[in-house]
Amino acid sequence: MKKLLTLIISVMLLMSCSEEDESPISKDGSIFLINGLGAVGTLSVIDDDGMISNDVMNVGSIPNHISEYEGVLYIVNSGNNNVQMINASTCENIGSIELPPFRNPMRAVGCNGKIYITSMQGPGLDVYSIEEASLDSIVLTSVPAESMNGGTDAIYSDGNFVFVGVRNINYDNWPIVNYGPEYMVIINPESDLVEITMEVGYNIADILIDLEGDLHVLCSGNRDDVNGVVKVYPNTKVEKAEVEEILLGSEPGSLIMNSEGMVYVGVTVYGGTTGSGGIMKYNSATNEVLNSSENLLYSTTDDVIMDVVVDGYDKLYAPLFYENELIVFENDSIDTVLTTGVGPQELVFVGEE
Repeated sequence: MKKLLTLIISVMLLMSCSEEDESPISKDGSIFLINGLGAVGTLSVIDDDGMISNDVMNVGSIPNHISEYEGVLYIVNSGNNNVQMINASTCENIGSIELPPFRNPMRAVGCNGKIYITSMQGPGLDVYSIEEASLDSIVLTSVPAESMNGGTDAIYSDGNFVFVGVRNINYDNWPIVNYGPEYMVIINPESDLVEITMEVGYNIADILIDLEGDLHVLCSGNRDDVNGVVKVYPNTKVEKAEVEEILLGSEPGSLIMNSEGMVYVGVTVYGGTTGSGGIMKYNSATNEVLNSSENLLYSTTDDVIMDVVVDGYDKLYAPLFYENELIVFENDSIDTVLTTGVGPQELVFVGEE
């Protein structure tokens, strides 16, 4: 069965990487950052000259995630139970996707003319058709009921498929939550049918596909019991014929890859008044860990890093949630520190066309 799953995933990922875009790519663009600790979430914009403009506009209550699809920013708001849509070129509000009551949406990505939205309380995913301005749902029936506790969260699309992490959270010792083994589903956006359902690991936090077509699934683990790991699922490389684990340690929460295949991992460890955070790094071509929890590329003992992103020049951006700062790295060294809005958390790079 495992060999069959590996073969299916390999074929799917090979298909997703079969078409190459030969048009020149501009390295210029802007970083869009959501600040979520104030009374209402706000948007900060960092232009390609490195200048930051804060509180450009309000984005909603309790923002969780920001993504971009076809020139539009999609900001997921738990407090408003919606997804705000903002023109990335003009920073103008162009509407919102209103969700069914009590969804508590978490993240969103665009694919095939639709926006796929995960949430803690839905039956699976909500799917918004941009052309028809209509909302539908994908009910996840392929995940065992005992392993679907907490809805869906992590989501990623390569433009051909949609990859979704399914939550498995235990609240018996509230306010301390524990995570069980979690499943990932792979959805065909043409049919919106689930093509693959597979158990991956504890607390699926982020997903990406590397330059060679391998699928990387970041699992944050379960506090001190299960440490952070990346599960790598092969495409066509013989040396990755089996699922490989990249052992990171700690509680990693986000992934971003630069143009050379280096993956940076944001770390958020909750505890005490503010928690702690840092940045790890590994090579996606070799899966060699360059900076683990034992030798972090960057660390802070009194703040958390909820997300990381790179721009077109491979500069790395890491927000400090409580310090209201955005650290900019060049060649893995701090280049500058920018002052942000209140509670910087999630960010996305949008390149110029």
